[in-house]
Amino acid sequence: MLPTTAQQIYDRLTADPVVSAGLGTYLLPGGASLPAISVLAANENLPPGTVAGGIEITINRMPGLMPQPLLTGETLLNPTWRIYLVAWDALGSLQALAERVICLLPGATASGIQGDPPGEGLGVLEQVVITWTNPTVVLEEVE
Repeated sequence: MLPTTAQQIYDRLTADPVVSAGLGTYLLPGGASLPAISVLAANENLPPGTVAGGIEITINRMPGLMPQPLLTGETLLNPTWRIYLVAWDALGSLQALAERVICLLPGATASGIQGDPPGEGLGVLEQVVITWTNPTVVLEEVE
């Protein structure tokens, strides 16, 4: 069954051994570390002092809506999720990880987005955004 929430997408990705092996780490202020994958709202941040390293995956908490016109003239709205893969301090296997995420979410598409220019100091080397519309879920009908 395909995921219908951000948490279910998170669970699906973290359960996959290829994705888990490719993740970087979040270094927390107290020195503990966690796999670098999170579900965040549009303007939500990680806890202050958290540092991401390697490849990070961030799943938007709320989906957008993809209109799907029907032959009857009605339009259905399907939830559309955005998942960001960011290579912070090493590219590692960013492309392979993006390809694996796409395999786990049938019909997903990916495109590169501009990272920081070299030498700017924020550490982002490359970013990919994956967009996925769950074809099995319809939120509401619109006339």
